[in-house]
Amino acid sequence: MKTIAEKLSGYGDYKRIKFAMKEVVYDTFTIDDFEEKRCSFIEKFELQQNHWLSGLYNERHRWVPTFLRKYFWVGMSTTQRSESIHAFFDGYINSTTSLNQFVKQYDNAFRSRAEK
Repeated sequence: MKTIAEKLSGYGDYKRIKFAMKEVVYDTFTIDDFEEKRCSFIEKFELQQNHWLSGLYNERHRWVPTFLRKYFWVGMSTTQRSESIHAFFDGYINSTTSLNQFVKQYDNAFRSRAEK
């Protein structure tokens, strides 16, 4: 959601798009409700060809609150969870880490955590 301005500010209706997108993400309480409102949002603003929004939609189960409600997060926000995971793996992995290296470093991170 932090990159909405960067990705969508070129649209003439940017302010309305931003407001409507936040409603779709934060004001839906069931998956069906989210899907319905998202379809209406995409059609209303003619955003069918927006690749960024398509990518977000493909990953919706990872960041849309409606999809995450079934998990217990001890009151943590999505940002806090992300920051926590980043802090946990800090110094072990980065954007160039291969899958093989990741598995080894994942093990190292957990071993270090257990020792601490």
